[in-house]
Amino acid sequence: MNALVLVDKPPGITCARIDLLVREWSGEKVAHAGTLDPQVTGVLPLLIGKKAIKLLEYLQKSEKEYVCLMRVQNAQEERVKEVLKEFVGKVYQTPPETSAVAKKTRVRKIYRIDILDIDGDYFLIKVACQHGTYIRVLVRDVGRVLGTKTEMIELRRIRSNGFSEEECVPLVRLKDALSLENPPEGVLLPLEEAVRSLPKIKVKKTAEKNIIKGAPVMAPGVLEKNGHIQKGKPVAILSEDGKLIGVGIAEYDKNEFPERGIVVRTRKVLA
Repeated sequence: MNALVLVDKPPGITCARIDLLVREWSGEKVAHAGTLDPQVTGVLPLLIGKKAIKLLEYLQKSEKEYVCLMRVQNAQEERVKEVLKEFVGKVYQTPPETSAVAKKTRVRKIYRIDILDIDGDYFLIKVACQHGTYIRVLVRDVGRVLGTKTEMIELRRIRSNGFSEEECVPLVRLKDALSLENPPEGVLLPLEEAVRSLPKIKVKKTAEKNIIKGAPVMAPGVLEKNGHIQKGKPVAILSEDGKLIGVGIAEYDKNEFPERGIVVRTRKVLA
């Protein structure tokens, strides 16, 4: 079994615990992309199987989107709106003490902050941000600028790596699906879905065998180019019939591919 599963993470359980449960149910290696704190809910991509796990790094560094319920004590509504606007763009964050990463200040980018609703001291906001952005830290820092106490009441991830909450399945449904010889459609997704956000090239049948052995993609072997291919960035490599062969690093931008020579250096092979 090699598949992508989009789990709707429930509150009160760690991502590591979910990995262990799915490993027990499937009998396969499991890894998640983008850790959520125990009380946070929402989109949690899981890769099941040895081949699938090779794609983990390409699911980690992606844009995320959250809905957060924030409580702000004794602050004027218009002032809160002004301060939230100040946090759109590059921000400096130090991961909270409870996180598993090094507590070093780092730069992250917040693309959008939209206010969905306001009820007294409670602000419901939607945040689109770079991977590795801590919404809890954002809420804390907003309070520091306002000079008042702020608290993150609830947090839900609604989008990750192009995957939306509407596509997710609850853990209980995944457990039931993995107990069946033929799981229902829409639970175990093909690995092509795991590279949804990557640009892609399709290669000729005659080139597949060498690429599977780790050879680079040569210009004459390319059938199609799709998406925003950039030099030095990952690109998914598909077979002539659209199956994922692997992932490589582009040697050229899409519109600069030569007629001869290496165009993509193969990095991961799903053989």
